[in-house]
Amino acid sequence: MVVAQHRPTRLLISQQAIAHNLAVVRQVSGCRTIFMAVKDNAYGFGLLPVSRAVLASGAQGLAVAVLDEALVLRAAGIKAPILIMSLLDAQYAQACADQQVIVTVASLAWLQKAQHNLTGTAPLLVSLGLDTGMGRIGYRNRAEIEESIRFLQQHPTQFTYQGLMTHFADSDTVETDYFHRQVRRWHALTDGLPQPPMVHVANSGAAMYHAAEVPTDIIRIGTVVYGMEPSEGTMRPDNYLNQIERLESELIMVKHVPAGEGLSYGHTYVTPTAEWVGTIPIGYGDGLSRKLKGFPVLIQGKKCPIIGNLTMDALMVRLPGPLPVHTPVTLLGQDGDQRLTLTDMAQHTGIAPWELSIRFAERLPRKLVD
Repeated sequence: MVVAQHRPTRLLISQQAIAHNLAVVRQVSGCRTIFMAVKDNAYGFGLLPVSRAVLASGAQGLAVAVLDEALVLRAAGIKAPILIMSLLDAQYAQACADQQVIVTVASLAWLQKAQHNLTGTAPLLVSLGLDTGMGRIGYRNRAEIEESIRFLQQHPTQFTYQGLMTHFADSDTVETDYFHRQVRRWHALTDGLPQPPMVHVANSGAAMYHAAEVPTDIIRIGTVVYGMEPSEGTMRPDNYLNQIERLESELIMVKHVPAGEGLSYGHTYVTPTAEWVGTIPIGYGDGLSRKLKGFPVLIQGKKCPIIGNLTMDALMVRLPGPLPVHTPVTLLGQDGDQRLTLTDMAQHTGIAPWELSIRFAERLPRKLVD
């Protein structure tokens, strides 16, 4: 991994904004414990800086997708509870037990296989994942759930029955029929079962819009803390969240281009009149979508549109005049009375804001501020 420290482009993450968004979630959901989803490099914002920021701001645990993410967090000295939300091979059971990482399990067969890989020096923390309608992973049969719980209880030196969970496919839309269908399935599968320390079903949408209908003592959230309204504004305006990111750079070249000149690959943009054009050192190699052509950046509080196709390492914008090289550029964030957000980018590109953020490349320097 190469981080481009020697160019002016960087991604700044506001710890104050993260703390604000966490506080909003606590108030709305009434939760006691928050597991913050930091999978896929914390949705692109940076695994270690975001993990440290959310824990410092009151989150109690972290949720990842793969064991490698958990191991990086442990190697960095993070001791908070970590939940792996995806399935992993049973051969890694002992590694998870050694690191006190909570694993998601979806079958009795997995537990039986994992048992052969566990020494009993430390029990494996197990959260049983139930498929109530997401269709991705999880138990679908109550009898097998009951048998798995008995198996865990019969082998206390090797396993700890730590959690029960499910994941909602449709918790952030006005239409709630499928959400309520999943809630009914959850009750059918779990009512009357022995309860573990962690019962966690609420994602960002369920925590924000259905706190009275599902358990919210422990929640697993992501988008809402990253400042991205889960329903993209359809359930409620997104102005209750603070933007956590600022993507900034500067002009590295300014030129006066005569009328009739084609710019960038394919000459999809031809100057209609003589124009001042600025070059900014960021491109699709940094994770920006090539669909951002025509989207503005902010320079001295003014919107300057991206012209021509984005290249791997640079893009060009139409300037209001002959600005100096090194003039600051805001690609995401506030400049004067203007603001650009991932939701704005999403509306321009047709790509969900969280899908845009996870595209941010490793070479973008990330820095935690305030």
